[in-house]
Amino acid sequence: MAELRLAGACTMDEANRVLMDFLPRFNERFGVPPAQTISAYRPLDPELDLAAVLCFKHMRRVARDNTVKYDCHTLQLLPGTEHPSYAGNRIEIQKRLDGTLIVCYQGQVISTREAPPRPGLLRSGDRIPGREPALIPQWLDSILRQNESWGKQRSKKAA
Repeated sequence: MAELRLAGACTMDEANRVLMDFLPRFNERFGVPPAQTISAYRPLDPELDLAAVLCFKHMRRVARDNTVKYDCHTLQLLPGTEHPSYAGNRIEIQKRLDGTLIVCYQGQVISTREAPPRPGLLRSGDRIPGREPALIPQWLDSILRQNESWGKQRSKKAA
């Protein structure tokens, strides 16, 4: 802006001082009063949920175990009174501007919770990318290892 250069404003504070002096003069010179003084905007419908409008919406298909994946999250859809299962249906995930995730089916909000980890990922040696290894009790780890060795022995006998 030429006014900033002519005033020699080099810092943000100097530029703000120049603009505070310049803007009233500019508005007085070029400002035009409105033809109608009433607001041109329609009033907001009180039943409209702005958070549901101003969000990111993603469609997903529900898996057979009544879960849906979004980013790094696996959400368990809780059964409703009308729908005990949503498996195979398309749902909408809304990521609100505050970061919350809302799941909707046919315009109705569905209750969700974070799904438990898959059983195959509970073994102490397994690593989940981006997560710490799951800590499981030593007695459960020994049972899992016994079951693995039993399965390997059984497959050798079958061959």
